[in-house]
Amino acid sequence: MDDKQKEQYRETVTNEPIMVTEEDETLVNSFFSDHHVEVEDNGFTHRVMRNLPQTAWQKNRIWTVLCSVLGILLLYYTKGLRTLFGTFFGLLADATTNMVYQQNPLIVYLTILALVMTGGYIVVTSERWK
Repeated sequence: MDDKQKEQYRETVTNEPIMVTEEDETLVNSFFSDHHVEVEDNGFTHRVMRNLPQTAWQKNRIWTVLCSVLGILLLYYTKGLRTLFGTFFGLLADATTNMVYQQNPLIVYLTILALVMTGGYIVVTSERWK
């Protein structure tokens, strides 16, 4: 390789940004707008997506169920489930009593409504329904 070729190579390898002018941008945009081609899908993408292997999705679901069952069994055998429910219902009773005597009941109803709507949204948008 002679010196001229080495210099050309160095110029192409450098990480200097390429300066694009407004005219270049206009030319590129006009080219792509003039040469825009719609490719008919005819359901091809949907068929491909349905035929992709489902092993990763299945392994994820199995692993989630397995971990959930193991967690529940661990809570059951360590009497943690009783403690968890006792704490939850104790907090709920205290919060409800406090809200009834000190807060507007509308706040309680709106909180319950927000929780129900959030749960409904999660159910509707979950992967099982797609």
